[in-house]
Amino acid sequence: MIRTIRRHHSHRRRSSHSGRRSAGLVLTLAAALALTACGSGPSTTNAAAVIGDRTIALDDVQDEIQWLLDNAPQAQQAQQQRSVGQISREIVRSRVVHELLAIAERRENLRVDEDKVDALIDATGGMDAAARNIAVEPSRVREVARDQVLLEELGRVAQDRVTVRFVGAMVTESSVEATDSETARELGRRIAADPGNVETIVRESGHQVIDQRVSLADAVVQDPELAISAVFGAEEGSVIVIQPSQQQVGWLVALIEERTVQPGDEQQQARQAQQVNPQLLYWVGLRQLQPIADELGVEINPRFGVWDSAGLAPAPTEDEVSGYQWESRTVQP
Repeated sequence: MIRTIRRHHSHRRRSSHSGRRSAGLVLTLAAALALTACGSGPSTTNAAAVIGDRTIALDDVQDEIQWLLDNAPQAQQAQQQRSVGQISREIVRSRVVHELLAIAERRENLRVDEDKVDALIDATGGMDAAARNIAVEPSRVREVARDQVLLEELGRVAQDRVTVRFVGAMVTESSVEATDSETARELGRRIAADPGNVETIVRESGHQVIDQRVSLADAVVQDPELAISAVFGAEEGSVIVIQPSQQQVGWLVALIEERTVQPGDEQQQARQAQQVNPQLLYWVGLRQLQPIADELGVEINPRFGVWDSAGLAPAPTEDEVSGYQWESRTVQP
């Protein structure tokens, strides 16, 4: 059985904290990660994407798109509906995630149980069936399955290690002059320009100050949507503007005052991991790729749109990104 997760908000639905591993591969159509576009380095002229000094070949992406149009029902339906762009952007997104995860695998010394990878592929019907169902070419099925297992492991490792403190406000109101999104972005820019006065700026804007310190372990149990949001991925000193919940309206504007990563306790991680749905661990792990993305920078070929700095996915236009992130003056050179 294959669990399909549609871009870009559905992945924020609250997940159960217990449950068995999914029987099949997850089609990950967008997560809530923040990436910073790279302003220099390799060109995207002949690349679908550039991650630091790594490139994803444009020809490889185009070949995969063609294979899907010839073989995958999802892609064929998208072509009939004139929405092939969404499939193309997902291919680029998944390849970017693979590159970021390869770095995390080395840095965190992650280990993959290849038997689990085999089991995922078998449960999905084998290589050919999985390729058609999850919309990747056959040569990438094992890569996608392995990435799924790796991301669950990264989530397991990270959940007991990360703690953040953030200060900001929830913006829910719209007016004749500005939508709630526009109001939130303006507040975010003001905070980024003067982070030392974040509380004063929030109060002057007429909003209630939010000042929270929360561990990832607690958020996974108490507020899974927060756990997989940019709150736990943005670098210390960043200002984020995101919609943290599918259950409530409004935009969270937050300065990440502190972000600490402690050495992990393997026994405690194992105990907690037993209580967390593997799908949620997957999204937790995905969010933990954000610091690597911010460090290296990510740039997308314009034919695939623009890079969504809060969604780890190309968006069709600047007006369709899922959130915003700025470095505050505290971290600028």
